[in-house]
Amino acid sequence: MKIKQIMKKAVFVSLNTLKKDLLKIAKKHPNTKIFVIIDKKKQFLGDIHENDLFYMFIPNKYYETAGMNLAFDLEKKFFAKTAKEIMRKHDTTCNQDDELTDVALKIANIEINEIPVLNKKNEVVGVIDQGTILRHLNLK
Repeated sequence: MKIKQIMKKAVFVSLNTLKKDLLKIAKKHPNTKIFVIIDKKKQFLGDIHENDLFYMFIPNKYYETAGMNLAFDLEKKFFAKTAKEIMRKHDTTCNQDDELTDVALKIANIEINEIPVLNKKNEVVGVIDQGTILRHLNLK
């Protein structure tokens, strides 16, 4: 089975999307766990997971007992004003014509939950997540 058969529609945000607008987008798309950041040519730049958004809106003072490293990361997210400041930059993607099992192995090997799906022009056309893959695996 090809990824394009089961991928979900991507929810796009720009680098300059403001904090308040990120919250509006998250409310508009309640079942979306990952927001994809693209440039004007629809090329993948990074993503924001719903967990990142959650910590962007929770004051850091509630996490003072979490330790210095964790507190610093949470503080960075809380004080961020745009998508660019909290997006995760990585190059983990898959192609819409990739086989389901190949993408499942890729996700498992790098221990992530969702990745953007690209077409032949390297434009983001969707996202795929562990749950969707799990529900479509055919084990013999």
